Amino acid sequence: MLSKLLKYDFRSLSKILVPVYFVGLLLAIITRIANMLAKEFSIFSVPSGFISAIFIIVLIAIPIVTFIFTILRFYQNLIKDEGYLMHTLPVSKNHLILSKAISSTTFIFLSFLFTILSLFIGVYGLWFDAKIFSLLADLFQQVDTLFLILILISLFIGVVYNQVMIYASIALGQKHNNKVMYSIVYGIVLYNVTQIVSSLLLLPWMLLDSNYQKYISGTNIIDFGLINGFMFFALVLSILFTIGYYILTVKVLNKKLNLE
Repeated sequence: MLSKLLKYDFRSLSKILVPVYFVGLLLAIITRIANMLAKEFSIFSVPSGFISAIFIIVLIAIPIVTFIFTILRFYQNLIKDEGYLMHTLPVSKNHLILSKAISSTTFIFLSFLFTILSLFIGVYGLWFDAKIFSLLADLFQQVDTLFLILILISLFIGVVYNQVMIYASIALGQKHNNKVMYSIVYGIVLYNVTQIVSSLLLLPWMLLDSNYQKYISGTNIIDFGLINGFMFFALVLSILFTIGYYILTVKVLNKKLNLE
């Protein structure tokens, strides 16, 4: 049943978001052409600048729109009118939420990929210069491999964590009459609780490590061993919070539903 839910959620998100991504790619091509014309003919300078400004705004908006839309889909699909149908399906709340989390996370990362691709096309065009990839390869070789892996994993967990935390906020907020306002209040509370608990758990480790103190004061060279240890501990905390908020969302929706 999870596969059917995923198919439904991916199709639902694709109808709105995929056209947005292709608009970004199309605008990237137009921007590149406009900039090329501006270099050859001064009359195109003003239109080129205008198009470039719109292009930058669209690039910034694409991930934001994706994130907001995935949250709205969760709210509309499980809390509002559509919830009457979704919650009567022969499927557990766990699968309903898991399907939303998987599809939403996938589209958020797709939005970043399309944004990077659009930016690359807008700046360099459709022809990729091998020198760029060589420069990137040289840059990665100078950075600790484990550090890069932890960065990538942290980005992934960060996206999932934010999604699930908002799910938990909506689940708690829907128990009240003013669902939107209470969801926002619970979101603020959960966010601050997470930050406070994380700071309290990470602070002693940072204060007791003399190398870390030297690093933040600028008197020590970059110690990737220290940074990796700190990132790993922070990553574990993020995973635990993500699991905790996911379980909280499932339990709240299992216990009480206040659909519109």
